Amino acid sequence: MSRVQELIVQDVRCFEGAQGGRLRPITLLVGENSTGKSTFLAGHRFLSEVPTRFGRFAQQPDFNEEPFLMGSFRDIVRSRRGPKGRIDEFKLGFLLDAESPNVPPFRFWTAFAEQGSQPCVSSFRWDFGDADFLEVSAGAPGQTSWRIPGHEASMNEDFRHFRLGTAMFVHRGDEPGLDRIVGYLRELLPDSTEDPWFLSEALSPPTPVLVPGAPLRAKPARTYDPVSDSPSSEGSHVPMLMMRLHRTDRPDWEELHHSLVAFGRESGMFSDVRVKRHGTQMSDPFQLHVKVRSGPRANFMDVGYGVSQILPILVDAMRHRDRTFLLQQPEVHLHPRGQAALASLFVDSARNRRHQFLIETHSDYIVDRVRISVRKQQIAPEDVSVLYFEPRGNAVTIHSLTLDADGNLEGAPPSYRAFFARETDTLLGFAD
Repeated sequence: MSRVQELIVQDVRCFEGAQGGRLRPITLLVGENSTGKSTFLAGHRFLSEVPTRFGRFAQQPDFNEEPFLMGSFRDIVRSRRGPKGRIDEFKLGFLLDAESPNVPPFRFWTAFAEQGSQPCVSSFRWDFGDADFLEVSAGAPGQTSWRIPGHEASMNEDFRHFRLGTAMFVHRGDEPGLDRIVGYLRELLPDSTEDPWFLSEALSPPTPVLVPGAPLRAKPARTYDPVSDSPSSEGSHVPMLMMRLHRTDRPDWEELHHSLVAFGRESGMFSDVRVKRHGTQMSDPFQLHVKVRSGPRANFMDVGYGVSQILPILVDAMRHRDRTFLLQQPEVHLHPRGQAALASLFVDSARNRRHQFLIETHSDYIVDRVRISVRKQQIAPEDVSVLYFEPRGNAVTIHSLTLDADGNLEGAPPSYRAFFARETDTLLGFAD
């Protein structure tokens, strides 16, 4: 299995050519509105789902699944006019570290072309340095084309049913030329193993458990009717999950309740959260009650909107381990103290629950609390990445910024703080 070091988007919407962003346990996406931050998150989701969705079920990834509604192929691919003509393909790629001394870092690309107005996978490509590569794409009808430098061969299997991982390098003897490709890869990755499954495992991109978070979560309700606790990006599953744990798994409920109360007090948002049942059956309605500071408990509907907006993120982060969160503006409706406390939760969850967070945010309080956490040695600087999306004309450049041991930003272009500097100068009377 491999670890993702970088996500690359090529000719997607506002990204001209290939633009990459460094990914770490905590990755913060910052920049002005409409600079491609949500598109970047969407790219991570779709590329992560390609190996399982496309490979296992022979179906295309859905580019219009909540919370990322990307539109048609022409809505996604970068628009271009002029002598070069329009662009008819876009790509998503991962820079991967194979976690094996026998496999060097490589890039895994998925290319998408237009089919019936929607994107469809047209090829997979593995790049090993400047010259070595393996590309798998659609060949003649019912065949899959395999290509390496100076050589091409076909497999008698429709590309639509090509399986990443388990079918790689496993072929029948009536497909001439594939032995040369396997030999090329063994020479490229020496002393790996005699087992061909090693190659398919080493070169397969990871398939993380994704938790996408919409920018606006589900509205609170005065009374809930038990329906489903299947995960949703808006967090509508969370009240049902809390009720089920409260009814059927008291140890897990007590652990979750303890964590929620600790966050509520740290953030100043609440001092208790309770499930109030209206009946004895699982199908009976129930309510969520919240205690704010030292006051009486109140219905979920009757407290600040920020509580309902943050609860889905809290419960998903506290309930699980080893998840990849793709969060859009988690600070919505939160007071600065709550925003800072949420950033501390991200740091703690990355360290103790092995979560990875990709966070699109406009909150200086979240960014600054992560930087403070680095300074306090609560998280290593190499485990944090700040991606700054800088608009330049009709295109956007992604800058991968790092932190030093004191939490200072390294590699920020002048435009990163230019607006804030101008506002401060104006406030102090140094500028008009």
